[in-house]
Amino acid sequence: MKQRIFLVIALFGTILASAQKADTTKQNEYLSLYRRALNYNDLGSAAYAVGAYLHHGGAANFNDTLALIYYNMNNLGGAYKLAGEINEKDPKNATALTLLADISGRAGEVKKSLEWYEKLIEVSPSPYNQYQLATKQFLLERNLECKQSLQKVIADSAQAKEQMVRLDIGEGYGEDVPVLAAAMNMMGAIAYKEKDNALAKEWYQKAVNVFPQFVIAKQNLEELNKPAAPAKPATPAKPPVKKG
Repeated sequence: MKQRIFLVIALFGTILASAQKADTTKQNEYLSLYRRALNYNDLGSAAYAVGAYLHHGGAANFNDTLALIYYNMNNLGGAYKLAGEINEKDPKNATALTLLADISGRAGEVKKSLEWYEKLIEVSPSPYNQYQLATKQFLLERNLECKQSLQKVIADSAQAKEQMVRLDIGEGYGEDVPVLAAAMNMMGAIAYKEKDNALAKEWYQKAVNVFPQFVIAKQNLEELNKPAAPAKPATPAKPPVKKG
């Protein structure tokens, strides 16, 4: 009886080893397909390959890769759902937090996006992420918190000058500017909202000094530098019409 048990165990071990070998072969095939797909910018095939690789027991960290592929395919719903699943298992996964923060912001869920960026900042406090957090605080009119976030960006000026962010100019156009310049421009916008035009000019000028091609900051500065329109003379009151 004992010998039979040992034979069964040995047989099971052989079957398991064969299955693992087969899975490893499949994994390597799908990884090869994934790399080939990337060479041709074929995101659809890349997504299929990574999904199949994971299905055959591939490394779990490739879920991050699959979520990013979905994002770049503009499959934001799929990317958001997968990022949420990753976040449930690993709350400090920076890739998942970045996708959750960005996609919820694109969907107009400003408060939700802010909450995700607050979590992202804890694990990845880069100037870019600090700036994105500030944009959500700005939209929610949390001006004090916004200024604090922007000051952190400005304090890390070397890295903030290297990192770029895309800003919307309008009519479907945008411009890529250093995060440092974008932060200074937003400081100017806050000062303008608080009716401190002199301070707003200072910040807009600093933004242009960092990035002379900064269209939005130059427009803001030009608007503030316009001479005030002369006051219109008061229209004399007409004498009352006599009746009689």
